[in-house]
Amino acid sequence: MRKYSVTRHNEAHTFSVLIVDDNFALSDAIARFLGRDGWDVTAASDGLEGLEAVRSRLFDVVITDVHMPRRGGLWLWEEALMLRPELRGKFVFMSSEPHPEPPSGAVFMLKPLSLANLKSALQGIVRMAEGAKVPARESHLVQHTA
Repeated sequence: MRKYSVTRHNEAHTFSVLIVDDNFALSDAIARFLGRDGWDVTAASDGLEGLEAVRSRLFDVVITDVHMPRRGGLWLWEEALMLRPELRGKFVFMSSEPHPEPPSGAVFMLKPLSLANLKSALQGIVRMAEGAKVPARESHLVQHTA
């Protein structure tokens, strides 16, 4: 797993994202792009590593490639939802091939990605989540005080 440094513009609105892709150049480009916007970014190279990240902490959004050598994005989605059902509707799938039916509530994007479209999709996910809860890094506070 790779952790990227965060440039926080506004502490109250820092969201966390896990990027899972075996294409390091693409993963790094997305991480740098989101990091400049203040996202707390963690990257993994395949579904197994991504699942370990999901086990270790909460994320507001997971961006994953569909096809990877060791466990792909659909496997990660299934396993991650068993561990953390609150991730439902917070996955963005990427692939160079069209996917006939993305999982329910998930966003699907064709590669090559438009970073502007990705940012728009992420903003939509966190806007919906903001109505339901605070960012993942603060959710443990809500659970203990509710």
